[in-house]
Amino acid sequence: METNDASSLASRVISDGLVVLENVFSQEYCDKYKQILDDVLSNRIDSNSYCGNNENQVLDNYFLDNHSLLNLIYQDITDKVMRLLIDDDYVLISPSARNRRILDIKQFGKPTSGHGWHTDSRFIQSGKGLNPSLCYMTIICIEDFGADNGATHYVPKSHSLYKRPEDRDADLEFEIISAKKGSLVIFDTALWHRVGPVSSKSRWGVFNTYGPWFMKPYHRFYDMFNQEESSKFPQIIRQLLHFNSITPLDHNERMATLRRIGL
Repeated sequence: METNDASSLASRVISDGLVVLENVFSQEYCDKYKQILDDVLSNRIDSNSYCGNNENQVLDNYFLDNHSLLNLIYQDITDKVMRLLIDDDYVLISPSARNRRILDIKQFGKPTSGHGWHTDSRFIQSGKGLNPSLCYMTIICIEDFGADNGATHYVPKSHSLYKRPEDRDADLEFEIISAKKGSLVIFDTALWHRVGPVSSKSRWGVFNTYGPWFMKPYHRFYDMFNQEESSKFPQIIRQLLHFNSITPLDHNERMATLRRIGL
């Protein structure tokens, strides 16, 4: 019988590449953050900030516009699983909120990622995947994920191949990440996956990628906030945003890159 303790979940991610946990977040929680994400998207469209296009809305670093969204990068169960899959000093590598829907408003848009079979893993020597994976991703399902609203497609067990798909447009056997509103999905970034077909139905999901402390983030999170703001962050948020692993200027500042403070 399957259990949802951290050790069991980590083992299932390693063996199956993906797990779906239902009822991690309340309906009220999801409704609250859906409204905030809708507001952030509207503001970014009005300000001509990058936010994807009319068929795939993407809010990279979604928490910049409303700091309450920092709550979405940390959950107790995610923390426990990532400490087992990565280590105690794991960090956030890439955060984005995504909605695969058609918007009938003023035209906006730039290319977005996620189309065609791909992985979000790391590779060396012209495409050799690192084994085991360095990074793992979570999806917070703010709304239902299903076949009718662009839910993510994935190729079962493909994470164990540790290589990129040779053809992004290949006709492969796949399954769909069907998950109810309030679910948390945890998966290995080596898993072959792609975004599903576009629809007119809203499907907000928050995609967070985590990795080891020595891996560079997609953006400089620690420069996005002033000192007064960041000094008030809980220590685990500072850790996730790389404040504990900023490279020192030189040997006179300190020798160790990693700083473990109050954790």
